[in-house]
Amino acid sequence: MPTYKLRGTDYIYERISTDGRLTSYQVKIRRKGFPNHTGSFDDLEEAKRFVRQVMGDQDRGHKIDRLIGHRTSVGDVIDDAITALETGRRRVKGKETELYRLRAFKRDFVLLCSTALADASEDMFEDWIAERLEEVKPNSIGRDVRLLKPIFEAAARKYDLARSPLAYIKPPRSIDERIRRIQPEEEELLFAELIAAQDPIVPLAAQFALETGCRRSKMLRLEWPDYDAQGGTIWLADAKNGRGRFLLLTETAQKIVESLPARAQGGKVFKASGNQLKKAFEQARARAAKRAEALGRPDLVSVGTLRWHDFRHEAVSRCFDAGWTSEQVMDFSGHVDVKSLLRYRHSKVDESVARLRALKKPRATSVTVLPGTLDGRVVEDHASIDS
Repeated sequence: MPTYKLRGTDYIYERISTDGRLTSYQVKIRRKGFPNHTGSFDDLEEAKRFVRQVMGDQDRGHKIDRLIGHRTSVGDVIDDAITALETGRRRVKGKETELYRLRAFKRDFVLLCSTALADASEDMFEDWIAERLEEVKPNSIGRDVRLLKPIFEAAARKYDLARSPLAYIKPPRSIDERIRRIQPEEEELLFAELIAAQDPIVPLAAQFALETGCRRSKMLRLEWPDYDAQGGTIWLADAKNGRGRFLLLTETAQKIVESLPARAQGGKVFKASGNQLKKAFEQARARAAKRAEALGRPDLVSVGTLRWHDFRHEAVSRCFDAGWTSEQVMDFSGHVDVKSLLRYRHSKVDESVARLRALKKPRATSVTVLPGTLDGRVVEDHASIDS
């Protein structure tokens, strides 16, 4: 397609089609010692602004490539993030999970990934969220947004964009706070099935989680050199909050640790995989639910809805049941702020009602009731209402 220099300019050209139509404006800036800039623009004013910006950079001696954002695609940014994880240039705890999510994004959203980074807009990512909502829950999208935001913020700085296309994107909100206590009979049914699975590490790991409130991922990273038998603790060097902390062991938890084999060999305390525990737990809870149904106990069929993470919720809630202060429970659970801690506190409703009804009511003086209320009667004290 032929180009013709625009009158009155040094760097802007008109692109003319074979039938004589003006299709776009092309900018060509070539100065010795600076990056070449060649790009197309639909709007003349936009082309002029770009020329002024580049010339201003070069007059100040700044060797900035203003078009690199146009030559770099969204997919290139994702590829860079994947490479950083694979080569160890970027180190995170959930490396495999992040790699899975980034590869899925590149695989499932080809059109978005082929878009130039400079052209990627908030609307495009809003459409991506809307499309994702048809397949997954809001929480999954929230995790994806939290993963992508810092990646594109870094890319915006690297490729000299005004801002990241995800700068003002907010993931869909979902109130999914789980309020679940493990009832004694549910616990009995579940652990009976865990033991029946004939994999001795599974019931021990589950009981350990219930005793300590330790997350499954952290439990599988515990190592023998960090175990202090005399102090009754295990050092967690890479806790979720980024700080190391001591995992406090109950007597039962310490007995479980002491019963585990291969201590002399060192290495991991629980020699099992996350998938191994997950599958065994899911199968056991399903069998427990069927067992409850066979026993004619429909009230216990809900054991089939338990999750492994409910062990942590239950452990924290039991500390509150015992009358511990929030600070004491935080020492146990590893939380660093009360707001996060209270998401794990689920009081027993029946006990709360009992405490409420156990409150002594102060005897009130006579209360005059206004005409028209309670049929105009005068209530001498609160006891007359109760009676």
